[in-house]
Amino acid sequence: EINVGGTLNLLEAVRQYNSNCNIIYSSTNKVYGDLEQYKYNETETRYTCIDKPNGYDESTQLDFHSPYGCSKGAADQYMLDYARIFGLNTVVFRHSSMYGGRQFATYDQGWVGWFCQKAVEIKNGINKPFTISGNGKQVRDVLHAEDMISLYFTALANVSKIRGNAFNIGGTIVNSLSLLELFKLLEDYCNIDMRFTNLPVRESDQRVFVADIKKITNAIDWSPKVSAKDGVQKMYDWTSSI
Repeated sequence: EINVGGTLNLLEAVRQYNSNCNIIYSSTNKVYGDLEQYKYNETETRYTCIDKPNGYDESTQLDFHSPYGCSKGAADQYMLDYARIFGLNTVVFRHSSMYGGRQFATYDQGWVGWFCQKAVEIKNGINKPFTISGNGKQVRDVLHAEDMISLYFTALANVSKIRGNAFNIGGTIVNSLSLLELFKLLEDYCNIDMRFTNLPVRESDQRVFVADIKKITNAIDWSPKVSAKDGVQKMYDWTSSI
């Protein structure tokens, strides 16, 4: 109701009362479905996509699998249609994983922050094993909040160049992590042992999603600056301070 109905209400209000308003919509990689049409390789610590070694670009087929993916995908398409039909200044960002200080993560949302929280608990002597879905080799590229904010301000200053387009947004392959690789970063940084138990793989979970961001970096002067290692350390430090 919020993702679709709320977005449509907003678009109608802008169309009727302030058609020069700029709108950036935060969509999701879930609009691409489970991506099981591609071939994957399994290494000791991660899955890799054989067909898309540098990540998925915007030509990837849309496939709204889950209720969440359907609602976000419908709003995503309304944004593009209102630019095409009514000339509104809309932009769609299809995000991979984002993280950073002041993200109060949960098990279902904000996985980097959630496992930083687990690392803090272990460091403080709460050494109860936590759970993960699957084998821990699923991969996402991670984009730090500092880079995300920089992107939005740069995009707003350049809406005329990018209006009516969807862009895949993430940290790219160089800032990609599996769960196991994140745990290793935290173990090395905190001198802890992250013990976990495995639950079944979540329905429609992507083995790999890494954003190919060439379309946005070719359109505006922006690229990620915070490395995954530095960003995870910043996230841990913030989490341990609260």
